[in-house]
Amino acid sequence: MIKKFFKSHPIHKKIVPLFDSLMIIRPTLFFSVWVMVCIGMYIGMILKVGFGNIPMNVVEFSYRAFTIFFGISLVCASTFILNQLSDIDGDKINKKLLIVGNVLSEEKALTISKITAIIGFISIFFVSWIVGFPMLLLYLLWGRLYNHEKYNWKSNPWLGLLCNVSCGYFLILSGILYVNDSIVFLFSVISSSLIYTIPFLFAYFSVVLLANIPDFEGDNLTKKKTFTVIYGVKNTIIFSTFMCIGSLVLGLYLWDPLSSTAALSALPFFLFTVFRGENKDIIRSIRYPILLLNFYVLTIYPLLLFPVIISYYLTKYYYWHRFSVHYPTLLVDDD
Repeated sequence: MIKKFFKSHPIHKKIVPLFDSLMIIRPTLFFSVWVMVCIGMYIGMILKVGFGNIPMNVVEFSYRAFTIFFGISLVCASTFILNQLSDIDGDKINKKLLIVGNVLSEEKALTISKITAIIGFISIFFVSWIVGFPMLLLYLLWGRLYNHEKYNWKSNPWLGLLCNVSCGYFLILSGILYVNDSIVFLFSVISSSLIYTIPFLFAYFSVVLLANIPDFEGDNLTKKKTFTVIYGVKNTIIFSTFMCIGSLVLGLYLWDPLSSTAALSALPFFLFTVFRGENKDIIRSIRYPILLLNFYVLTIYPLLLFPVIISYYLTKYYYWHRFSVHYPTLLVDDD
């Protein structure tokens, strides 16, 4: 009865337009944002207490942590909106579900982007100006250099990757600096933590590479020189697989249980993609490593489950009643 009500009752068609301005921030992308910040907090604890003494199942709610996550989410949301604005032509070719230019005007989307960025930075700096430093760099890269037509780094195969991986690092660094926020030891913390970030950045790199492949047609027709457009789908898959293997090897070398376990769990999906290479294998190699990494991080920070579940089902509710599609979903249909 309840399931039927949420799936079929016509009242939801009247409710979901109220969520247009919220869904433009693309909540499902936060699954990657939040987990990277949590990884940074995990590395920050390694620096503080060592591997053997890292607290597990941290369930104590902190308003300070909530405010930081809220601010980081809004800053990233602002850049996600800018990305949609710059990708409208390519997304139409790739038949993506467009909110910008469809149910929301480009002008309103740009206004929402500015407001979310302002509120996000205010929230971050209210708690820790040190955490604000990497987030300012992230906004510069994702918000300006990557998406702005004047710079358009995303149309360059190597600058686009450099931008994405750098932003992944800044998300991790924000978590590290949240845990170790002393200005006196700032440079020591950054330099000491760098080696522990590399396995996670390799893993992040591997997924970012594959994420270019579903957009190949639109990027090619709109003259965007992404890594996949320049070097081809097969080479992209092989390179991303080596990045996953590199993450595993480095994780084992560092005796890091989180990065090594996550990479080992994700590797079969990459290998299957190398040998078969169908579209469904590529999609699985993008979605499932992110799912697995979130699952392992939940053993340390279980409170992350609540925003993940809420974002997942709220987005699913919206897209079903707004566009009559099942999104997001962990199922990958045969093509």
